[in-house]
Amino acid sequence: MTTALPFEHGPYLLAAFICEKVLEEKDGVKSAIRIIDRVTHTVVGPSPPEKMEPFDYHLTLLIKLKSGYARGVYPIQVRLVKPSGESPTPLAQNVLFEGEEDRGVDIVGSMTIKFDQTGIYWFHIYLGDVRLTQIPFRVNYVPQVKQIPG
Repeated sequence: MTTALPFEHGPYLLAAFICEKVLEEKDGVKSAIRIIDRVTHTVVGPSPPEKMEPFDYHLTLLIKLKSGYARGVYPIQVRLVKPSGESPTPLAQNVLFEGEEDRGVDIVGSMTIKFDQTGIYWFHIYLGDVRLTQIPFRVNYVPQVKQIPG
């Protein structure tokens, strides 16, 4: 005997990833530009700090869902979890599933994040109380010692 999984008949997660930007054509078709899963923050100077200082980084999150047999309004949440385990206030909105089973919703979230730790940041994607997926995003820090001629 098998147990039915949540959302067995929809909504379905089609894609969830981080990229630099999403373009939308006049016909509604989207293109994800430069899909990324890590950033390396490099500081060059005569004495760069050993520990990474916080820096802002712009990224775009694209989540594509198909309704299946789901209809109505569902809450979706993105919870960021830092390498330390800290979790700032989640981003939340409602999505509406309507029409045919192959109809869906694209969520494009353009944001600037202040990275203040090295390691893996996790983007947990929830639909209602169910975690659909999680996306890892690694932040590296590389201090480069370079003597300035003078």
